[in-house]
Amino acid sequence: MAKNVTMEESIYQLLKDVDRNYFTSNRQLNKNSMLYQTIEEVQDKGWFNKLELQTVKNYPLATATLKTAELTESGVKHLAELKDKLDTNKE
Repeated sequence: MAKNVTMEESIYQLLKDVDRNYFTSNRQLNKNSMLYQTIEEVQDKGWFNKLELQTVKNYPLATATLKTAELTESGVKHLAELKDKLDTNKE
């Protein structure tokens, strides 16, 4: 069964994915997608370097720069905080 993901859970997943260099390329996203909304939400939080969204004019699309994205010191700290709060597996 599908589960609705909260913004906080989505941010946690994005932080984890960037931390482990999950993204091997940049992504083209629909502006209604959760990943687009998550990146838009965190852009100015200071948790990432080189994480950008560029909209495609006249289309509901955007390009997300993810391949070169990296966590800042505050991003690593926020990831640890969210892991304590959200991760029941404690990898």
